[in-house]
Amino acid sequence: MVACFALFLYWGFRKEGYHVDEMYMYGTANSEYLPFMHMGEQEYSVKDWMKEYGAGENPIDLFRNLSKDISILKANGWDIKGSEIYAAYSRARECSNDIYSTTWMSGQAYKDYIAVSDTNRFNYISVLYNFRGDNHPPLYALLLHTICSVFPGVYSKWFGLGLNIVIGLLCILLLYKTVDKFLGGRNAAVMAAALYGLSAAAAITASYIRMYSLVTLMVTGVAYAHLDLASKNWEWDKKDRRKVVFFTLCAYLSQYYSVIYIFGIAMVCVIVMLAQKKLKNALRYILTMGITGAAGIVMWPFSLKAVFAGSRGAESIGGFFSLEGTKDRLGTMLYVLVHNCLGIPEWLFLILVIAVAVLITIIMIRNKQAEDRSRIERAFIVIVPFVIYFVCISKMAPYLVDRYIMCIMPWCGTLLLCGMMLVIKRLKLNSKATVAVMAGCYIPLLVFSNSLIVGNGEIYPGGQERDMIAADTDCIYILPDGWWNESAEDTLLLSKCRDTAVVFEGNAEMLAGTYDAPAGSELLMVVHRGVEAKDNIDVIADSLAAEAKGLTETSRESVRGNTWIHYKVEEREDAAGDPSNTAGIIDP
Repeated sequence: MVACFALFLYWGFRKEGYHVDEMYMYGTANSEYLPFMHMGEQEYSVKDWMKEYGAGENPIDLFRNLSKDISILKANGWDIKGSEIYAAYSRARECSNDIYSTTWMSGQAYKDYIAVSDTNRFNYISVLYNFRGDNHPPLYALLLHTICSVFPGVYSKWFGLGLNIVIGLLCILLLYKTVDKFLGGRNAAVMAAALYGLSAAAAITASYIRMYSLVTLMVTGVAYAHLDLASKNWEWDKKDRRKVVFFTLCAYLSQYYSVIYIFGIAMVCVIVMLAQKKLKNALRYILTMGITGAAGIVMWPFSLKAVFAGSRGAESIGGFFSLEGTKDRLGTMLYVLVHNCLGIPEWLFLILVIAVAVLITIIMIRNKQAEDRSRIERAFIVIVPFVIYFVCISKMAPYLVDRYIMCIMPWCGTLLLCGMMLVIKRLKLNSKATVAVMAGCYIPLLVFSNSLIVGNGEIYPGGQERDMIAADTDCIYILPDGWWNESAEDTLLLSKCRDTAVVFEGNAEMLAGTYDAPAGSELLMVVHRGVEAKDNIDVIADSLAAEAKGLTETSRESVRGNTWIHYKVEEREDAAGDPSNTAGIIDP
């Protein structure tokens, strides 16, 4: 555990940049009723609406507004959509969308997006509002918001990394306990915990500041709770039911894809119970899982829209029923899984799996030991949902990347290891030879899977943490015409600047005419890599210098594929010939 903790810290210190979704995670968790950062000032925001009609800033505001809302609705014949409340909300929603304008705004607005402001501490209603239209449930964001609320006005990667590290260590402990109690005993549990905890799989899960670390813990808990039921011959009490319900519900509220794993393990358990003629237990289990699922939907009803009507949900469902490219998708995801979990070629992994499966089948046929058969049967309770989840996600995932299969990564090496140990123990070797063979199989897996060898793709070296911005720097961020707000990936950069403006390349000249800053200031122009032609960049730069007189270009550099052009604001003379301490032309 100490070694795993040290490795997580090592990669945490190495992390220098962020995937755009990590910025969105901080934003949706910490911004005040603003799911996505916009490109201009808001005329009337959802925050304004909440103060006027909603939760307000304290319980007194809430009850006062509730009384007012009831009076308004009563006078309006209880017509919600025809009331001033709904009209004001519609206006606030419209103003909260991206405004493609040529306005400057304070960098503090971006800081307030990713860091909890003083007025937004422990505001869980804001978190839930931000996630109502998101493609993910809000449990992880609620935890992250709680941590960030302790440090208002401060942004740090360690708020998310610290949460992930704690979750990762709990996951390793739970994996150890599961293997020790149900699958292989203490020695196997220690090896399984080290194999996963020191692997690239655990490192990338802990380093990626999204909900995937939490769903990994909860899916491991789902497996633990179900194996516990199987070990008790499906005779379970209230404590056992609470474990199943807790892990199932938390997995669902962490990431919707976990439902695939939950369905797989539930299906296997019901089949086993029916095969053992435990009809009453099976019905009881089905009822419990059904009520848990209903409770999850009641707790977060927006999940139905996200899964069945959202863009990601519709795309995933369409991919599930499509056979096009299935072989290539399975191959790519198998590489991602095996590379991160074990660090060996996927063909070698398949050979090992087939060999172990054949030998275990022979053992099951010849071996009459009840203990072995029970362990193998319990292993199938984890193997089947593992395979179902992997195949389904390979077909459904919008991108063939590691995050969508992180939740089953603890089981990739663990299942192979437990199978190897079972086979080796049944070779009837002497104790020294058994230890030698086990070491010969295990040590290479432990070495090859280590994150220090495989690496960690979630630290983004050369990223936003290294952006050194002077306090008196303004920033104009140029996007290709017609693009979505790709500046979100550089939210941290914009939050470090004094004044910022995000515009399309066609509006850059118009915006330059409104730039007004004291002499000695610096202006950074970031041209997004989507503005492909170098000639266009030169035109934009020349136009900016011409319109915002008094600017002197000092340097250019390429940062993460974007072009950074640095300007110095020089003292100039105005039209009357008098020195002026500003570089701007207020009237374009």
